[in-house]
Amino acid sequence: MTLPLSSQPPDLSGLTVLAVDDDEDAIEVLTTMMTACGAEVIFARSAADGLACLEAAPEVDVVVTDISMPRIDGYEFTRKIRALPSAVRRSVPVIALTGFHQRYVITETFDAFLQKPVDLDRLCAVIRILLARPRASSVSR
Repeated sequence: MTLPLSSQPPDLSGLTVLAVDDDEDAIEVLTTMMTACGAEVIFARSAADGLACLEAAPEVDVVVTDISMPRIDGYEFTRKIRALPSAVRRSVPVIALTGFHQRYVITETFDAFLQKPVDLDRLCAVIRILLARPRASSVSR
């Protein structure tokens, strides 16, 4: 999918992004990128912490997660999100970030994926596209 990119990142004010990555530098970069777009960022350093954040923060609009994490990787993390009891939680868009070549990412697990290093314009555009889609129990998985 080719996305139109602008010279200014889209305004993500009012959105809450859950960023999940075990790498401290990656969390810092992602937090800086998302706050530059006006989003509030909640971060977790593991998938288990990310699940706890989702349960404690119902305002999360989108999850951005690394695929390669210890113990619970991004695939399993997303499967656990999809198994949560709340339909809204199950349908929260999940964007995977990966250093792997695209052909190695199982796309059925995620709503979208981006290759690292992450381009801010592209990330914001993908978030906007995903949030424009119907959500909740009408979304089939």
